[in-house]
Amino acid sequence: MQKAKPDTMKIARDTFSKIAEKFPHLIITENKNDPVEISLTIPKQPGLKFKVWLCLQNNDELHFSVGHFWLAWFPCTDSQIVEHYIEAVIGFLSGNYRVLEHYRGRWCINAVLQKPQDNRWESIGSWATGWGIFLKWLPETFKEVRNF
Repeated sequence: MQKAKPDTMKIARDTFSKIAEKFPHLIITENKNDPVEISLTIPKQPGLKFKVWLCLQNNDELHFSVGHFWLAWFPCTDSQIVEHYIEAVIGFLSGNYRVLEHYRGRWCINAVLQKPQDNRWESIGSWATGWGIFLKWLPETFKEVRNF
């Protein structure tokens, strides 16, 4: 007898619902035409300084994007991974977590999701482009993307 496959759509919807329950004042819009299984936008609005995108894609990846940061947590069938995803999104939306964007000139080459830990910032995920190596001669600057 073959084991039943987990319902990743239900897992994702439950995950997004848990996030939405913490922020009932935020408007969350489902994007029906995006080429992913589930796509949600939380637009910039009172209580949110930056547009946030959440999605389920490739059937088992939960994605979170804000500013230049974009990261996937997978597989969503692992409850511990889902909890880390929920913590990351809630942490950012609440203003407790931040994204630190690294620029060379006007180009963002790296964006790191960080949480506070013992009076410092601990990195918990990052996005990067390979172009940074070609821009080393440009001065590095930083931009904090934080919802507070």
